[in-house]
Amino acid sequence: MAEKKKTPKSSVKKLESDLKAIEDQALLYAKDLARIFAERKEKERQLELTKHQLARSARIALLGEIAAGIAHEINNILTPAVGNLSMLLMHRNSLSQETVDRIELIEKNLMKASSMLQQILDFSRKMPEKREPTDIGTILDQSLSLLQYKFAENQIKIKKNLHPDLPKLRVDNPQIEQVFTNLSLNAIDAMEPGGTLHIAASYQVEKSARKQPYVQILFEDTGCGMPPEILEHIFEPFHTTKHKGIGTGLGLFICYGIIEKHGGTMDVVSTPDKGTQFEIRLPVA
Repeated sequence: MAEKKKTPKSSVKKLESDLKAIEDQALLYAKDLARIFAERKEKERQLELTKHQLARSARIALLGEIAAGIAHEINNILTPAVGNLSMLLMHRNSLSQETVDRIELIEKNLMKASSMLQQILDFSRKMPEKREPTDIGTILDQSLSLLQYKFAENQIKIKKNLHPDLPKLRVDNPQIEQVFTNLSLNAIDAMEPGGTLHIAASYQVEKSARKQPYVQILFEDTGCGMPPEILEHIFEPFHTTKHKGIGTGLGLFICYGIIEKHGGTMDVVSTPDKGTQFEIRLPVA
């Protein structure tokens, strides 16, 4: 029997089928290339972020060591000065009221300076810590309850969004509470009446740059924000955006160190007139 000849119509259908298969294969290749490119870009971003964090940590550690050395020397000068003023005030009855007032004012300012320097010295020493599994939400509630009057006084609203099943973290409770309190106070200072502080906490299963799952805690305010030139130095000692005589510039420096000692990271994103967001990542043991 003679072989049946293929009609032009069947040849066209086969050609269309082959082209469709080629298109599908090309689409798959394109998707694979896009995925590989995206993964590579993400790895490059993570590497750049890690390098930036390491450079910042090294710079802050160096500045901390320098600040601690200076603080020690200045404190050695302030201590006898405060002692001598106290001795003068023991004889206040033989001094005029104006003289007593001036001595008390000097003593108050010296004590404030000494206390500020002591913070650096305490932070730079290897202080004993008591770390135990703790619910991060409980620490947050403790911090906020102590500041209720400040939020009310400044007409600041709080919006919390905490994941219900956050794992417990092995942390030093008072130290982490100090971090949360400081971030809350900074947010209050940055906002006008009617502002809102958004606080969120979530469990991130994907591993961070330090190869561990972590709990992410965000403090985001609706305040005045900060320009890049200020943001770059925000965690350095004695750097403050507050008015003269109000801030010491030690709060965020100490907070950064506390989070680092817990094996975590702390970062900040801010835009002038659009608010500031602090991000804390604490590793899950």
